[in-house]
Amino acid sequence: MQSYEYIESGIILNLDNKEALKKFKHPVKDFAKHGDAFKFINKHFDDYGTFPSSDTLVENFPTIDPTANSLNLDYAIDSFKDQVLFRNIVAAFQSNKELLKETPKKALSHIQSSLNDIEVTYDEDVISYETDAENRFSEWEGRSKKRKMGEGIMGIPTPFKSLNNTGVGWMPGELIALFARPTVGKTWMCIQVAATAMMNGHKTLLISTEMPVSAISLRADVVLAKMMGYNFSHSALRTGQPIDEDKYKEFLQKLNGRPLLICDHIQGESSISLESIAALIRKHNPELVVLDGIYLVSSGDGKKAMWEQSHSLFYGMKTLALSTNTPVFVSTQATREAANMFEPPRADQVAFGDALIRSSDVAMAMCRVENEENQRLVQYQKYRDGVLSVDSSIMDWDVDKGYIEETDEDVWNNNEDF
Repeated sequence: MQSYEYIESGIILNLDNKEALKKFKHPVKDFAKHGDAFKFINKHFDDYGTFPSSDTLVENFPTIDPTANSLNLDYAIDSFKDQVLFRNIVAAFQSNKELLKETPKKALSHIQSSLNDIEVTYDEDVISYETDAENRFSEWEGRSKKRKMGEGIMGIPTPFKSLNNTGVGWMPGELIALFARPTVGKTWMCIQVAATAMMNGHKTLLISTEMPVSAISLRADVVLAKMMGYNFSHSALRTGQPIDEDKYKEFLQKLNGRPLLICDHIQGESSISLESIAALIRKHNPELVVLDGIYLVSSGDGKKAMWEQSHSLFYGMKTLALSTNTPVFVSTQATREAANMFEPPRADQVAFGDALIRSSDVAMAMCRVENEENQRLVQYQKYRDGVLSVDSSIMDWDVDKGYIEETDEDVWNNNEDF
């Protein structure tokens, strides 16, 4: 393998025309030795519209090896890219050396996150529009096939008929947000979203910042049992009241192998962080991530104001969804200003600012329905792709029996009191 000095010299001496400069897409910081020479080439072209000669470069930068002029540019670029990757990987470990001594588990999470960032940067992420045309046709064929095979739905089926009727479920890279006042039922809705995906064969990661795995699992039991034709009471399971034991055992046995993963904390971490969630996604490769209580996720920068931390967190979650090509469903709280429990909170009433709504592809507000304890109203406040035929959905809501299902009733559009 040739030295990085030789490869960099070959790059510098071959950047003698516009096409070569376009082909080389690395910034100055990626050079270990000849970054100043690269800046000189760019400035010379900007000032005079021409490229400096090899003699001029060698004269101004004596450390350049003139024999590298014979290197093939494509070969030099590939070698340069590998050398940058090598240095970045080494740096990821070295920058966490002290943390590795103190808290190996946390250091591992940091290193994994750094390596993932390096991988995203290393991979080509810009594709020419016209050269990608054939791939887009193949992708359309794949989506068409999925619609035919999956009851007309692309992506992952949702609990909402109104969304499924568009033919588009939760799609890769999407961030979906649900917000409501406390006690309205955000956690139950998160479980319904996860259970719907799981029952359709999609590996799902359910993360709770508010409840332990044991509590989440009991709720999931009654929701999944209802979908599978069983009837259990959540309160009975939770308090140890009599149930049909044989049926419960039978149900639990049928659950074996179902693709649902539940997490309530990250081992070795004092709190759930965006970094640790990214590590979980890389480790388990879920097709859907459901996060109950994003407002309790650590942003990793306690020095900033809360709204700034939340802004970084929410946009960071969208970036994570895109970089892992995974739909992410999150819930959060509305502020005390949304005092009316029978009216959907507005976008400006989301806790810690509206950055979550702005970064989301789909945003939904949920509230109770007056005089109907066993119903909830879900209002669609943002739907990035397509047009919905309704503004909201009414959900039948008997969570003790695990029954959460959209009705055909459309009281939002027909009730002037809302």
